[in-house]
Amino acid sequence: MLVPTCALKLFELVLAVACLILHHYSYDLTDLPTLMLCSGTYIGFVIVLSGEIIGEMIFAPLDLVQDVFFGTLGIALFATSGGLLISASYQGSSYPKTGDSQVRLLVGSLAILNAVIMLFDLSLAYLDSEEYDEEASLNSSNELTGEAVSAAADAYIDAWWSASGGALFGACAVLTLSNWRDIPACQRRSYAQAAAGCASAACALLIIDTLLALCSAHRDGSSSRKSLRTNPCS
Repeated sequence: MLVPTCALKLFELVLAVACLILHHYSYDLTDLPTLMLCSGTYIGFVIVLSGEIIGEMIFAPLDLVQDVFFGTLGIALFATSGGLLISASYQGSSYPKTGDSQVRLLVGSLAILNAVIMLFDLSLAYLDSEEYDEEASLNSSNELTGEAVSAAADAYIDAWWSASGGALFGACAVLTLSNWRDIPACQRRSYAQAAAGCASAACALLIIDTLLALCSAHRDGSSSRKSLRTNPCS
C-alpha cells in the first residue's frame, strides 16, 4: 500500500498548496475568523503532509493513532474552511468584501475535495494497518532492525515538523514586531507585542525540540549499526 498512500498524500499536499496560493488572491479582510482558520489550515497541513510523505518515502509511515489524529483533524479543518468560504460566496453583505469571490468559491471547493480525499486516505490507512499487523506477526525475525529504522525515521520527521514550526513562529514574531514598530503606543500594540513574545518563545522551544530530535535520530542510528555489528546473523 506504499505507492497508493504516497500518491494520496502527494495529491493532498498539492491541493493544500493550491488552496494556500489561491487564498492569497481571495481572502476577505471583513471576515477575520475565516481568514485565520483558512490560513492556519493550509499552512499547517502543508507542513504536516510533507512530513508524512517523507515518512512514507523512508519506509517509516505514521502509526495508526497518529494517522487517525492528523486525518480526522484535516477532514474537520478543510471541511469547515471550505464550507465557510462557499457559504460566504452566496451570502449577501451590507458592506463590500475584499478578494475575488469566484476564486474564493474555487478555494472552498478544493478544500472540500481535500477533506473527501483525506477521508478516503484514512480508510485506506486503517486497512493498511490491519494488513501490516498480519505481516509483522509472520516476520518477527526482522523486528529489531525494523524498530531501529522506524525509530530513527520518526525522529527525523519530528525534526522536520519542529524546524518548520520554528521557522513559521520566528517569521511571525519578526513580522509582527516590524509591522507594529512605528505604531503609537496603544492597547492593540501591547497585544501584538505580547503575541510576538509568545511566538518567539515557541520558536525557541521548537528549535530545541529540533536539535533533540536530530540527536535522538543520530543516537538511534548509531545503536542500530552497533547492534548489527555485534549480531551479524540478525
